[in-house]
Amino acid sequence: MKQLAVISLAVTLLCPNLFSEPSAKEQFETQDNVLNRVYGELKKELEAYQFAIVQKEQRDWVEYRDYISEAQRGYEGTSDEEAQLEMAAGLTESRVQWLQAWKTAGEHEGLEGEYRDSYGGFLQIVKEGDQHYFALHVVRGPSFHLGIIGGKLRVNGHSAWFETRDEHDGKEAWLTFVPKEDGSGRIRIVSENARHLHGARAYFDGSYLRLGEVSAEDRKRVISGELE
Repeated sequence: MKQLAVISLAVTLLCPNLFSEPSAKEQFETQDNVLNRVYGELKKELEAYQFAIVQKEQRDWVEYRDYISEAQRGYEGTSDEEAQLEMAAGLTESRVQWLQAWKTAGEHEGLEGEYRDSYGGFLQIVKEGDQHYFALHVVRGPSFHLGIIGGKLRVNGHSAWFETRDEHDGKEAWLTFVPKEDGSGRIRIVSENARHLHGARAYFDGSYLRLGEVSAEDRKRVISGELE
C-alpha cells in the first residue's frame, strides 16, 4: 500500500493532469504536437536570449522525459509500451504548461506564486502580512524518491532562506532561494546539509519557474504547514 501511495504522489507531481482516455499512444501524440506548437510560438515571441535558454533546456528535458518514461516499462498491469507512453504523455503535458509560463516570465513582482522546475519539483510561496511561507514537494528519478519541506521564509529583498535543525544530530539544514539573472523570474533553490529531509535520490535544488497564483485552498495549507 505504501508503494502505491508513493506512485500516486509521483504521478500527481510529475504529471498533474494525466488522463486515462484515449489510448496511451494517442495521448502522447496529442501532447507532443501541442508541445511542438507552443515551442514554435516561443521562438517567435521571446527575445532571442530568452529563447536560447529555452532551447538548450528543452534538449536536456527531452532526454529526461525519455529516461523517466523508458524506466516505466514492465509495471504490472500495463504493457511495456503503454506504461512508457502514458508517462511520456503526462510529462509532456506538464512541460507544455511550463513552456506556456515563459510567455509571461519575469513579469510578476515579488516571491508569491506557484512554481515548477519541470523535473518533479513543485514550489508554492505565499505571503500573509509581512511573513512569507513556502511548501516544496519533489519527486525525483524513475524510482520516485520523495522530499517534502516547508515553513516560514526569511526574506531579504528578492532573496530568501530557510533553516531547520536535525532533531537527531542537531545539524542545521539550509535552503536558499535566489532569483536567476536570466530575465525569467525563476527562483533557484540551493540546499545545504538537507539530505536527511528527502529520499536518497531526491533533491530540492533546481530552477523553479512561476506558473501562476496559489489557490485559496492551498494558501491555507501552506500557511498552516499541512505538507502531506
